Amino acid sequence: MLGQISAIPIKNSSPYTVSELYHLNKYLRKYKYRFLLGILFIVGTHIFSIIPARLTKNTFDFLKGTLDTYQIFQGANFYEIAFQILFKGLLVYIALILLMAFLKSLCSFLMRQIIMKAANKIEAELKNEIYNHYQNLPLSFYTKHSTGDLMARIVEDVNRVKLYLGPAMVFALNGLVLFLILIPYMIYINPKLTLYSLFPLPVLAISVYYIKHFLYYRSERLQAKLAELTTFVQETFSGIRVLQSFAREQNFVKNFSNICESYKQYALSVTAINAIFTPLAIGINSLGIILTVLIGGKEVIKGNITVGNIAEFVMYMHLITWPIITISLVANFLQRAAASQKRINEFLKEENPIVSTQNIIRPIQGKITFENVSFTYPDTGIRALNNISFEIAAGESVAIFGTTGSGKSTIASLLTRLYEADSGAISIDDTIIQAYNIAGLREQIGYVPQDVFLFPDTIKNNIAFGKKDVNETQIEQAIQYAGLDTSLQHFPNHIETLVGERGVTLSGGQKQRIAIARALIREPRLLILDNSLSAVDTKTEHSILQNLKRVMQGRTTVIISHRISAASLCNKILVLEAGNIVEQGSHEELLAAKGIYHKLYKQQGS
Repeated sequence: MLGQISAIPIKNSSPYTVSELYHLNKYLRKYKYRFLLGILFIVGTHIFSIIPARLTKNTFDFLKGTLDTYQIFQGANFYEIAFQILFKGLLVYIALILLMAFLKSLCSFLMRQIIMKAANKIEAELKNEIYNHYQNLPLSFYTKHSTGDLMARIVEDVNRVKLYLGPAMVFALNGLVLFLILIPYMIYINPKLTLYSLFPLPVLAISVYYIKHFLYYRSERLQAKLAELTTFVQETFSGIRVLQSFAREQNFVKNFSNICESYKQYALSVTAINAIFTPLAIGINSLGIILTVLIGGKEVIKGNITVGNIAEFVMYMHLITWPIITISLVANFLQRAAASQKRINEFLKEENPIVSTQNIIRPIQGKITFENVSFTYPDTGIRALNNISFEIAAGESVAIFGTTGSGKSTIASLLTRLYEADSGAISIDDTIIQAYNIAGLREQIGYVPQDVFLFPDTIKNNIAFGKKDVNETQIEQAIQYAGLDTSLQHFPNHIETLVGERGVTLSGGQKQRIAIARALIREPRLLILDNSLSAVDTKTEHSILQNLKRVMQGRTTVIISHRISAASLCNKILVLEAGNIVEQGSHEELLAAKGIYHKLYKQQGS
């Protein structure tokens, strides 16, 4: 990384992708009773919202009737009685309205608790589904996608989906149930007044239809920019040592600022659309209220309705106001969730071509056979192996020797089934490798890759990662075999020392020896060291290899290296060049042949 990363690719997408959310149907079915109970409380919420409006209408009519009576009998003895009736009646109506408000609040609280909890449960299950799927994808998948992009999809994109399942679902169901209950009731009271009150709503519906297109387009690009931003930050922190050693901090700050600026522009465009919609919705709804008062006033004059009916309808329009305003939020959440779910589905649709054909689980002896095996890396098109054939006897120690790019590490990747050969056959104990259960096979292999990865934990826990139910004696023994015991004497906390992010506090040689100890602690039937001694001196290397001879007695060891010192201690040596086996034999035989091995032997001054 040189202070600039390539942008996350953005595909052209149709805005009509709400179908992407169909993936969530299995979760909605699972929690259907929770959602149905939530809908029941939504119905209760709106019933207890509508009743106060009706009570308000009755209050207005009661006041008018009582005041008319008061005017008729003003000055008579009935005046006091009328006043008492008015006062007591108002108290009853106020008490009923307060009771309805309490019941509405209770139903609203229970509704939100039930639906939001269901949304949180679905969020957790969706994250687990994505993470489990990530674990089962081949190595080739991870060479095509950045860590930041993977993180963005499992964190940010899932959060967008949760907003759809939680707040958006609450808003949408609230509005839908309210309209289903309220509109028929308003029509029952006065169809003409209802028609004029709701006349502006189609204008709002058309506005939502067009606005959602812009929302989807910008939401998808906003999420892609967020993934790019996450990737940049993750790579920066991972390579902080290199960044600081080359004094590139300011360059990275500038590039980060550029990415942030691009992200900000997309975020502002989404905000601008939402900012336009909310006042638009309020304005359209206010127009409905104005029409209600004007047309209602004419109806009162004609004697078709009462003043209480106008007050009732105005309250109904206020009830409708919030659901109308939330249409923009629902549209926003829906489109952003659809964009995010599409990104999630892209990964969930990825399949692992590396499968087991017979699911065989049994102890292996370690005999390895390659027959006319060829392999090309799918992401780069680089031909790594060309029709190679060789055999390793069970319990034999073999060195795979060659210069950089000769195909050595590819053999290790094929043996551990991180990749699948394009052609040819690989067998272990005369059984085709595809027949073995993948996890069962890998559990019997101790693989130390050339790119050592350590968790930001203690040395002890990094070593114990290689085996379940490990004890202190096994850890100490693995440390000795890996030649790590001398280095640990200089650490104040011994094996409890924290190694930092990716082992940043350790030297390259120390990290390699921890990785070797991690492989040895599982007592593998097949040990593969892929250039795992390149960062240690020849004396330490020789000591470790001698330890391995004792530990791996009767078990197969494959040492991949470009150093003669490591290869010379093995029973057999395979020499690779440009994906072909050009020489094979013992150390002495290859020196006597005076070929490539002999030439490199002279160059390394062995």
